[in-house]
Amino acid sequence: MESLHKKLWHDPVWSKVIAGVILAAGALISTYFLDWWPPIVEFITRSYQLLFTSASVPNWAMLILGILSLPVLLLLVSLAWLTVFPKKSSPISWRDYTTDIYFGLRWRWKYLDNGRIYNTHTFCPHCDFQIYAENTSSYSVIDRIGFKCDSCESYLGEFDESLDSLESKTKRFIQQKIRNNTWLVKSD
Repeated sequence: MESLHKKLWHDPVWSKVIAGVILAAGALISTYFLDWWPPIVEFITRSYQLLFTSASVPNWAMLILGILSLPVLLLLVSLAWLTVFPKKSSPISWRDYTTDIYFGLRWRWKYLDNGRIYNTHTFCPHCDFQIYAENTSSYSVIDRIGFKCDSCESYLGEFDESLDSLESKTKRFIQQKIRNNTWLVKSD
């Protein structure tokens, strides 16, 4: 039985349900001992009477109109807030540097938490279509790759090396730009 309580308490949903029940029970008990029930009942009774008494416009209709106007009021308040307190732009970080052109190809990449570059992909610099290296060597022992865009039919060049070697060289150029703080300079 004890392990069930531990499981429920450490479960993200059930722990919130248990906490809500405890808070509700505490609120009910404190309301009873502080003698707040008579004012609460009176408030509910008066609200009910206000909603259903007659007037030139029914009170329930006014309540519905008031509730429907809340989103517009919240929008106006948020616009005023943004005007008075504009959002400050965050400074540009080297982690925002995720695309550049190297060797006539558009490269895109991501960073791991430790700053290591991964998930490099090549794109056509003309139409931004993702492109892949194709083996263009006539011999299996010689590495030679070429890039051709399937979208705009641009021939983007051949390289006398493997794709891994080209990616490694590109990563080192990226790291060089980050180290020398020249990554802010637009290359395209």
